[in-house]
This record gives sequence, structure tokens and C-alpha cells, in this order.
Amino acid sequence: MNTLITTILPRIALYKTLLKADLSNEDVHNYMQNYMINEVAEKKHSSTAKMELVPFFYKIYSSVFLKVVRKSDLWVSEQNYGKDYFDVTMKKCLWHTACVENDCEELCPLFCDVDDITYGGLKKIGFKRTKTLGYGGDCCDFHFYKK
Repeated sequence: MNTLITTILPRIALYKTLLKADLSNEDVHNYMQNYMINEVAEKKHSSTAKMELVPFFYKIYSSVFLKVVRKSDLWVSEQNYGKDYFDVTMKKCLWHTACVENDCEELCPLFCDVDDITYGGLKKIGFKRTKTLGYGGDCCDFHFYKK
């Protein structure tokens, strides 16, 4: 509920408010994209990159990430992991569900794009994903690996 109230719904509210303003849909999308990438994602990336300075970062991060996903009600997921990788397949995601339930499914891909920036270009962890619920996939297939 906290993530929904503090993270997801305020961005949906901003999006819906901008749609009601005298702006084109393209301008609203561009504004939201700029905000999500240049504000939200860049801050998350910067924070994650700073954490990489911690010794044994990959081991700590992978353990915490998997535990959070496993115990959180934000997602329905399956996990697979080995010594140098971990995969999380999200079958259901609160961000996607909230966008669908609030009639703004077109906003969801921007939430997905935040992950690409957050985890892209890190020194100790690689990140790949081939599909997301937000982009119309049947799941979000996160693949992280040790660099």
C-alpha cells in the first residue's frame, strides 16, 4: 500500500492531470517521459551506482533483491538463481495493475523504462530484459548477472 500511495498513484495523478490540461497527448507523454527518465530513473541509477562501492556488492544486492521480491506483495513472481546470475519473472506487477485499473495503461511502459536506466551501465551488475507487462508481454523477465 505504501508503494502504491507514495510512488505509483502520484505519478498516475500527475499524468491524468496533465491529460486534462490544454496539452496534446504527445506533449503529456513527452513531459512524463522526461520526468520518469531524467528525474526518477537517474536518481535511482545514481543511488544504485553508489551502492556498488560496497565490497561484495553483487552478493549482497542479489540476496536482498531476491528476498524483497519473494516477500513483497508488489509482484507475483518466479525466481531462478546461480552463483553469477539471478532471474526474476514477474507474472503480475503492482505498477501494471495500477495503470490498468486507472485507465492509463499507456503510462506503464514509462515505469518499465525506469528499470532500464536504473540498472543499465552499472559496473558490477548487468541487466537484460526482453519483455514486460507494461509493453504488452505476458511477464517481465528480469535477468541480472555478475560482471
